Amino acid sequence: MPRRPEQAVPYLLRNLHHSLRQAVDESFRRDGLELSFAHFATLYTLANEPGVAGAEIARRLFVTAQTMNAILRRMEEEGVVERRPHPGNARADSWYLTRAGEARFARAKKLGDAVWRRMLSTLAPQEVDQLQDLLRRCISAVDSQLESLRTPARKKSRRSATTARSRRIARD
Repeated sequence: MPRRPEQAVPYLLRNLHHSLRQAVDESFRRDGLELSFAHFATLYTLANEPGVAGAEIARRLFVTAQTMNAILRRMEEEGVVERRPHPGNARADSWYLTRAGEARFARAKKLGDAVWRRMLSTLAPQEVDQLQDLLRRCISAVDSQLESLRTPARKKSRRSATTARSRRIARD
């Protein structure tokens, strides 16, 4: 029995992600680059957003803060990233690529780009454009859904804080 789209599409996206991770990891291994997909994604994030906090990288890569902390500490020991105090949060660190990190990222990106090109090579250019548009629309729909789900909780927590503040004021 064929799957309904709401079942098939997430399954296909998960399988694509899994296959891409394996292909990138294998490409790195074959080229002698000691780097996992998670490390590559961390370098990618830092190359595009210097100074981002480790907790934010963890959220984006769907790993725990502890896992991301271990990744960043290892990369720091290897000299590819450096930590600086976060300007907006005394408990967080900002992370940056070093020159060695930029070089490692450039090498890894070249290998990763070859994997992406192979993946897209079966599509015509207009199909690639269409795929990008469809994925952006899906992302927008999910982001919109997330925002609508978060809004009542924020209002409720603000209301709770206001109510608690009102009770405190009334007591005093």
